[in-house]
Amino acid sequence: MKHYSRKSLNQHSPQETSISCNGFTLIELLVAAVITSLVVSVAGFGVIAATRANNRTEAIAARRHDLSRAFDFISNEIRMAKRINQSQMIKATDASSMSSVLTSAGLKASDWSNPVLYLEIPITSQVPAICPAGGPNAGSPPPQPATYDQVVYDIRPSTQDWLAPNSIQRYGRVPRSDGSIDPCSNPVASDTLVDAIAEQIDTTPTCLAPGVMMGQGGFQACVKGSQVDLMMRSKISDVEIHQLSSRATSRTISSQPINSQPIPFLTATQQPGTNQIELNWQWSGALTGVTFEVNQEVPSTAQKSQIYTGSDIQNVTEMQGSAGEKHCYTVIAKVDQTTSPESNKVCFIQVANSVY
Repeated sequence: MKHYSRKSLNQHSPQETSISCNGFTLIELLVAAVITSLVVSVAGFGVIAATRANNRTEAIAARRHDLSRAFDFISNEIRMAKRINQSQMIKATDASSMSSVLTSAGLKASDWSNPVLYLEIPITSQVPAICPAGGPNAGSPPPQPATYDQVVYDIRPSTQDWLAPNSIQRYGRVPRSDGSIDPCSNPVASDTLVDAIAEQIDTTPTCLAPGVMMGQGGFQACVKGSQVDLMMRSKISDVEIHQLSSRATSRTISSQPINSQPIPFLTATQQPGTNQIELNWQWSGALTGVTFEVNQEVPSTAQKSQIYTGSDIQNVTEMQGSAGEKHCYTVIAKVDQTTSPESNKVCFIQVANSVY
C-alpha cells in the first residue's frame, strides 16, 4: 500500500492555484447579469424619454408654424378685401346679423357654421365671358359673382382627422400659387385652414366701439370698418396655449369706406307664365328726401334704361322684347347730391306669351 505524506497532499503547482482562483461563482454571474440589465434598462428608458421629448418639441414647433401661416394667410386676405363683414345691403353687428349678411350675399347656410369673417376680395384676373377649355366650368360662364371672391372664415369643432378641440374653416375659391384667383373656379366649402384651435382662453380680448367683436374661443376678430384686430390661439398641449394677435387693414377700402354707406338691396319675382316682374328693395338709410331709380338692362343688346324713379320701395314692370331674352334689374338711391352704389342685380328670362 502506498502512503502519501501530508505535505504531498497539500502541495499544488502554481498553475493549478492560478486556475482555481480565476473562476466565477453562480451567484457572481447572477449579480453581474442583474446589474447589466439595470444599466441597459435605464439607458433604454433614457433614449425613449429623449425621443419623446424631441417628438413633442417638433410637434409644438409644427403647431406654432401652422398657426403662424394661417394667421398670415388670413391677414393678407383682409388687406385685399373690398368689404369686411358687410354685404351690399347690411353690415354685421353681432352673430345673428352676420348670418343675415351671408344670406343676403347669396350664400347657403350649409357653407358656414360659426362665421367670424366675411370678405369680398376683388378678382384682378380678366374675367372671360365663357370659361376656356381645359379648366373648371369649361364652355360655361364663370360662376357668380365673377368679379370678386366671397370668403368666409368660421370656427367649428374638429373632426376625427384634425386635432382637437377646434378648427378654422374657409369657404371660397382657392387662390393660385401666385395669390391670384381664377374667376372660372368654384368655391370650396369647409376647407380646413388650421386645427388645434383653443376652446377656452384666459383673457377676453377687448374691442372698443365702434368695433364689432365676432368669433369665440381661440379665433376672434374685432372689425372696425376697414380695420381688423385678429386674434388666434392654438392649444399646443394640455398646458400650453400659443397665441397671435395683430392688426390688418384693407388696402382697397377707400378713406370713405363703402361699408359705411347704405346700399339698396333688391329682391324680385316673376309671375308664373308671365313677363310681369314685381320688384321690392330695402334701404337701411333714412327715407326722408331719398329718391330711388330702377334700371333695366338687356345684356344681349347692351341696352340700359330707367324704368322707375320715385320714393316708393317697390315697383311692378313687364319685360318687353323677344322670348328668351334676359332682363336684369338694379336700384340706386339718391339723397341730395349723393348717389349710392348700385344694388345687387336680379335677372329673368322673357317667356313667349303673357297669360293674365
